[in-house]
Amino acid sequence: MEQRKYIAIIAFLRKFMTVFFTLFFNIYILKIVNNDMNFILKYTVYSVILGFILEYLLLKIMNSRNAGLIYRMSFILSVISIILLIVFKENIIKYIYLFKTLDTMRSVFYSVPYENLIIGSSNNKSMSNYLANLNILESITTILTPMFSGFIIEKFSYNILFIILALEALLIIVVSMKIKDFIVQDNKMNLNEFWKIKKDKGYLKSIYKCMFFRRISSQGAIVELLPIILFSKLGTEFSFGNYNTLFALISIISLQFINNKNINKNFYPYMAIIIFISSLLVIFNTSFITLLIYYILMNSFGTIIESESCSAVYESIKINNLEKYRKEHIMTFNIYMFIGQIISYSLVYVLYNYFYNLNILSITVSILMLFLIIATVYLKKTESYLYKNR
Repeated sequence: MEQRKYIAIIAFLRKFMTVFFTLFFNIYILKIVNNDMNFILKYTVYSVILGFILEYLLLKIMNSRNAGLIYRMSFILSVISIILLIVFKENIIKYIYLFKTLDTMRSVFYSVPYENLIIGSSNNKSMSNYLANLNILESITTILTPMFSGFIIEKFSYNILFIILALEALLIIVVSMKIKDFIVQDNKMNLNEFWKIKKDKGYLKSIYKCMFFRRISSQGAIVELLPIILFSKLGTEFSFGNYNTLFALISIISLQFINNKNINKNFYPYMAIIIFISSLLVIFNTSFITLLIYYILMNSFGTIIESESCSAVYESIKINNLEKYRKEHIMTFNIYMFIGQIISYSLVYVLYNYFYNLNILSITVSILMLFLIIATVYLKKTESYLYKNR
């Protein structure tokens, strides 16, 4: 399908920016604010809240006539956001909430149409394989970007990297013009009606709970914590980039394993338990080796859990004649994820400010990973149902 090709190309190109903002942006800010984690936690929570509000509004107003515009606006906002970084440089901290507003709009304006496109464009291929292939393509970018970004930062400057990212965002705008048909339902979102239906759908409750606990654990505050912890051990952006390139390779191998093998759903909780145990090792012996073991497991077992849970949440609305509730489904699992994220960041904030010691970040990671085990139990329940009803 032609549309899938352009979705994949954009996902591939956009991943360069995503990797930078995931791995390097907080490190860039942390250096400017003298390692003040509270500064990062505050603007991140602001982004989470703003993102949730924007998601709701977009799902209310989005239709076939404006979905393409919203989608392309995300790339225009990317250019504007990066220009702000180029212009203000280290003074960006004075305008951090303006920047995070534009950055959050950039992210949400992309993700809402994208989720609708993914659900609507994957009818002839299993959702699991399609998302795994997309993730593999994105992971190729993830292999190249950390090492490249670290090299540019260390040999030149952050500002040179910002210029490169701005040029890439312009290229994405050109590619996005190739996507003509946005498969978005024009019916108005009716959450009350959908919530009455989902009461009798145990598998939907299970996948929503999975997304809730996943956002507390592997997709919550830990997304900010892990790069900071690793960078504190390595000390330079280039070394940090090199190791993240290694982790990306491990992720690709794991995703390829999903494509070639049918993963036994009963193994998901055991994968999460092994990740949790490795996080405990980091507490008792906070060395680079224990941190490396944890990172490798997160980028292998964690990647498999991530890919399969995304597959399950998208596929769960495509059975029992529920696909007309696509918008309601997206909004509902985002409500669960929003609450999970707030809990995740609140937990980190309390631990960091009221129980601070040298090992508190490692302890926080272990606490968060405990919730990943619960997430995989609900993922297993959902996939059992989907397997029987495919």
